[in-house]
Amino acid sequence: MFTIHLAKELFKFSCSHFTILSANQAERLHGHNYQVRVDIGVNDLDLHLGFAFDFNAVKPMIQNFCAALDERILLPARSPFLQVSTHAEQMEVVFAQKRYSFPSCDTVCLPLSNITTEELARHAWHSLARDMAALPRWTKLQVQIEETRGQSASFFQAR
Repeated sequence: MFTIHLAKELFKFSCSHFTILSANQAERLHGHNYQVRVDIGVNDLDLHLGFAFDFNAVKPMIQNFCAALDERILLPARSPFLQVSTHAEQMEVVFAQKRYSFPSCDTVCLPLSNITTEELARHAWHSLARDMAALPRWTKLQVQIEETRGQSASFFQAR
C-alpha cells in the first residue's frame, strides 16, 4: 500500500467567512489563507510504469477547487440560522441581529451547515472524489484544510 501526498504551495485559497457558534452568536467576519493537502491511498502500482497514476492528472483538480473559493466570501447554504436572499446584484444575509450585503459575484454559497475547517475539508473531499472517479487504483482519499499554520482539519474516506 502506498500514499501519494500532494501539498503544493499553489494549493491555497484566501476567503472571508464567519463561523456560527450558536443561534445568535457568531465570529466576526474575517479571512484566512487556507492551504490544501491531499493524501491518496493506492493498493498497487502500474507494473510497467512503476506508479499509481500521473500526479499531473490530480493537481489541476485541486487547483480548480481552490480557484472556485479564492477571493470570495463563503456562506453556508444549509445553515438554519442564516437567511440568505439575492436582490439585484447583491447577496443579503441576516444572522440574528446582524445584516450583511455582499456583491453576488464575490459570494459563494456552499452546501454546508457552517463555514468551518471540518466542513470545508469534507466539501473538498466530495469535490475531489467526484473529479477523481475515473482515475485508476486509488482506494482512499484524505483532504486536509489548514486555516492557519498548525490549525487544520482532515476528512478521509475510502473510495
